[in-house]
Amino acid sequence: MGALRICDLHCDTGLLWQAGSSLQDTSLHVSLPHLIEGQVGLQVFAAYVPASLPKDRCFSFVRQTIDRIIDEIEGYPAQIVLCRNSREVVAARRQGRIAALLAVENGDAIEEDLQKLRQLHGMGVRLMTLIHTRSNAWVVSSKDENPGFAGLSPFGEEVVEAMNELGMIIDVSHVHERAVERVLECSNAPIVASHSCMHGLCPIPRNIKDELIRAIAAGGGLVGINFQPAFLDCSYRERGEKKVKAIFSALDRMTEKAGSDPVKLGQAWMKFTKDFKNTMATERLPLDKLLDQFDYLVDLVGEDVAAFGSDFDGIPDTPVGVEDCRGFNNIIRGLRERGYSRERLEKICWSNFFGVLKTVCG
Repeated sequence: MGALRICDLHCDTGLLWQAGSSLQDTSLHVSLPHLIEGQVGLQVFAAYVPASLPKDRCFSFVRQTIDRIIDEIEGYPAQIVLCRNSREVVAARRQGRIAALLAVENGDAIEEDLQKLRQLHGMGVRLMTLIHTRSNAWVVSSKDENPGFAGLSPFGEEVVEAMNELGMIIDVSHVHERAVERVLECSNAPIVASHSCMHGLCPIPRNIKDELIRAIAAGGGLVGINFQPAFLDCSYRERGEKKVKAIFSALDRMTEKAGSDPVKLGQAWMKFTKDFKNTMATERLPLDKLLDQFDYLVDLVGEDVAAFGSDFDGIPDTPVGVEDCRGFNNIIRGLRERGYSRERLEKICWSNFFGVLKTVCG
C-alpha cells in the first residue's frame, strides 16, 4: 500500500524567494527536498499582497511575486510543475512530479478592477483569498472591529460572480463572518477557508465559527487547518502577546520602511521570524493542539470538509514536530494514533481538495 500524498492549501514561501531564497533552501518551511520527504503531492503557493501597500501598487506587486514563483518552479521541471486544473494535477502525479497551484492572498491585488482579476487567472492563478488584515472598499477583514458596510459590497458580489465564471476558488480565510455569509449566499460554487482554525477551540476573530463551517460544508467546500500556534491555542496566544509585542512593533516599522519593495519585505519577515522563534523558544506548542483541530472539525461536519492549510513561511512558528513540511508525516502518524482510518486520512490529505479543484477549475 503506497504512502498517502498530501495537498497543502497555503504557503507564503514565494515572498521569501523574492528576498533571495530558493526552492532548495531547507531553512524555510517549504523546500523541494522537504516537500518530497513530506510526501506533498500538491502545494498551493500564495502570492501575498501586504495590506500596507498603496492601492495603485498592489497589482504590479503581485505580478512580481507570481513571476518569481513561476520562475523558481520552472527551474526544477523533473520534480515540480505548475498546474491549472485537476487534469494537470493527475498528469503530474502520474509523472511522479509535485503539482504546484498558484494563489493570491488578498483581493487588494485586483485594485477594484475585474479585468485585473481576469489577468491573474490568465497567469495561472486558481485561488484567491478575498482580503487580508485590512478591509478594502468591497470586502471586510476579520480584523475589522467596526465594519463600514455589511461584509460584501455590490462590487464584492461581482468579484464572487466573476470568480465563479472564471473557475477560481474563492478563499474566505481572513474574511469577516458577515462577509463569509454574503459570499456563501452569492457563490454558486464551493468555497474554502484555506488556512483557518476553529473558533470553537480558540475564539478569536481570525478563526472560523461553527455555523460558518457548517454552511461551507453544505456548499461542498472545506477548511484547511492552519498551523499557526496562536490560532491553535489561545493560552499560547496570550503568553505570546506579552513576550513579543516589541517584535511585532519592529515588524510594523520594517514593513513601513520597505514600502512596496518585495526584497525588503521578505527580509523583514525573515528577521521577524528569527526574533520571534528566539523569544518564544520555551513556549513551543505540542502537536496534540494541532491534532485537536482536526478532531473538532471532523466531529462537527465530518472528514469530507477537512484539509491541510499550513500557512508555512507565513507564520513565525509551528507546533513541535512540524518544523517544516516534513512534519506532515508526524501529523499523519498522530491522526492514525487517534484512530483515523486510511480512508478518512486519504480524504483529508488529498481527495477533499482535489474534489473542490475539479469542481471549480475543471
